[in-house]
Amino acid sequence: MTSFTGGGNGTSTARMFAQLKPIDERKMNADQVIARLRKKTAGIPGASLFFQSVQDVSVGGRFGGAQYQYTLQADNLEDLYHWAPIIMARMRQVPELRDINSDQQDKGLQSYLSIDRDTAGRLGVSIQDIDNALGDAFGQRQVSTIYKGLNQYHVVLEVAPNYQENPDGLKYIYVPSSTGKLVPLSSFAHYEHSNTALSVNHQGIFPAITLSFNLAQGASLGPAVEHIQQAMLQLGVPNTVHASFQGTAQAFKDSLQDQPIWILAALRGRIYRSRDPLRELHSPGHDLVPRSRRRVSARCWPCN
Repeated sequence: MTSFTGGGNGTSTARMFAQLKPIDERKMNADQVIARLRKKTAGIPGASLFFQSVQDVSVGGRFGGAQYQYTLQADNLEDLYHWAPIIMARMRQVPELRDINSDQQDKGLQSYLSIDRDTAGRLGVSIQDIDNALGDAFGQRQVSTIYKGLNQYHVVLEVAPNYQENPDGLKYIYVPSSTGKLVPLSSFAHYEHSNTALSVNHQGIFPAITLSFNLAQGASLGPAVEHIQQAMLQLGVPNTVHASFQGTAQAFKDSLQDQPIWILAALRGRIYRSRDPLRELHSPGHDLVPRSRRRVSARCWPCN
């Protein structure tokens, strides 16, 4: 068994790989082992654990918390963040699905600085002065370059590290005013805490959130795909939110769309192969071609 933290979903995730004994040395298959472990790990506080059986052949190569992926895209983040939890909650009601999870990590902390512009104006402080002071303190601004004989060094302006660890460092920031005096930032501004996304994932040029899921033991992917599509229709998701299967699930969905064409092609080819050339009718002015000179061909439709 091996494990590591970080990777495709950020530093707040970890992955573990366990190799089972040979099948002739155990009484359970991989899905039965997962079902047993899922029950025992469901109550771990502060973390969610998802299982998937590694496939010998996979399609798409997408990184996710489960075997199959369903990606949501939207023109703006507000619609995406609003509908992703609703769709994921609805997918948890589909009986064929298990281990439903999302790559959306929206529990990051941010501090929002609210500025009282009227008070700042009375104190002679402009918005540009506030931006410059905050940029000098936390923006890692390069102010100079030191040249040596064999190397050069960038000089970066910033506050001491102990003032960067939490928002309380804003209490010690002073902004120059039009009178030449330094005005404390706390006299005309205050900060508020809120949650934010650790990162904004994209697929193509649009922001995206990927919902991953596994199948219940003994369930098939076909009914699961149909139930997910029906759930989207029942929820009334607006046209600004686009959903599509990815990886193995998308390959399966594409195969279902092409299935009628392949069936028709197989039937048409079988009809041509079943024709007996010696039973063709003799038309006036034409002789039967000897059997040795006849060729029977099979065609498939459509052809390029």
